[in-house]
Amino acid sequence: MKSNEGGLWTITLFATNEIPSVVVTFVALIMFLQIGMGVATSTLFATLLLLPWVTQPLMRKFLPGTEGGRIWIHMAEAMITAMLLTFALTMENGKWWTVGMLMGISVLSAWHDLQARRYYKRRTMHALENYHTVLRTLSSQMATVLTYGLMIMAVGVLQIYFRQRAVTYSWSLGFYILAGAYLLLTMANVILLKPPGNPPIPTPQQWPWQRPGWTHQSLLLAMMLIPQGLMFYSRTIFLLARPQDRGLGCTLQEVGFAQGTIGVIAFLLGVALGRAMQYRYGETKMRWFLTICLGLSPLAYLIMTRFIPDNLWTLSAHTFLAQLFFGLGLNACRKYIENISGERYQNAVNPLYIPIICLCLLLPMAMSGFMLSRITFEQFFMIDTLCALPVWIAITIKCILPAIKRSSR
Repeated sequence: MKSNEGGLWTITLFATNEIPSVVVTFVALIMFLQIGMGVATSTLFATLLLLPWVTQPLMRKFLPGTEGGRIWIHMAEAMITAMLLTFALTMENGKWWTVGMLMGISVLSAWHDLQARRYYKRRTMHALENYHTVLRTLSSQMATVLTYGLMIMAVGVLQIYFRQRAVTYSWSLGFYILAGAYLLLTMANVILLKPPGNPPIPTPQQWPWQRPGWTHQSLLLAMMLIPQGLMFYSRTIFLLARPQDRGLGCTLQEVGFAQGTIGVIAFLLGVALGRAMQYRYGETKMRWFLTICLGLSPLAYLIMTRFIPDNLWTLSAHTFLAQLFFGLGLNACRKYIENISGERYQNAVNPLYIPIICLCLLLPMAMSGFMLSRITFEQFFMIDTLCALPVWIAITIKCILPAIKRSSR
């Protein structure tokens, strides 16, 4: 493969990879809340939509070996396009139909992600890897902003325009627009995705539990991610909840801008900045700092429960800080992920879609709605913030103990 080949295929491939992922990860919760599901039920079903990502290691056994899965990528994209269009046409079929359609999109999205990453590795084996990594990151970021930012804001505007049956019509039109954009990207991939020309990359057969020390590594990783799991859906619920329920009462446009645009940019900036700091100063030196950052995100929302933002820019500033800390802190998990899963996910653009990360987030994500239905937002974010303390203490001891041993010799 020539090192100077264009990178347009990288942009279209990972845009088609990110759009359905964002739909089931972020957009689904807002849909569930707007079609009348309770807070606890919405978070439970939104959490279940991440199960296909947890089962990716099992899906890996069925990866086809021909052409790097190029034909299978086209098939997955065609099926996702069909499901997005079908969903837009049948939006009125009820809650269970909505859950079923989104689960189907989630399964296809997880399968497409496996194929896309495998194809990418084969095609960039002898190409300019750093160049394609930048394009892949920018493409994923733009696709996330398009889906979680612009689409949510468009649906919010449509809900103002349609006074009767506003929710159904607005989401239906929103998915029509999204399906049209996805169809264009799918057609571009048919032209741009060429045979990779490199032999298939062997997939490691070692399971996580076959690796030494995987038990305590997994336990520590799960503890580190409890604050983020509790906050994952509760932050959106807090923004959308009515002021009489002690929420902020934000519109969809404000949520789309503050979280879907500013928050997404801050998160990916944090991921990139944290990774750069690890490369420069070393993972061991940065572990304590990044772990502290991972637990600081809920603090931004706790502050908002006491000092309610009076304008969009103040809200966006708090969201920016929370998501920046989240992105920074996820890099503290990188070493544990490598110890558990090897280097399979070393170049993942968004660590949220790594199976072991999804698995650790599932329980606190599902519990968050149940907790919010029984306590106030202020109490919830206080508990969420305090959950980080045991991990901070454990990491501090782990960082200081080797120095004490060396000094005692």
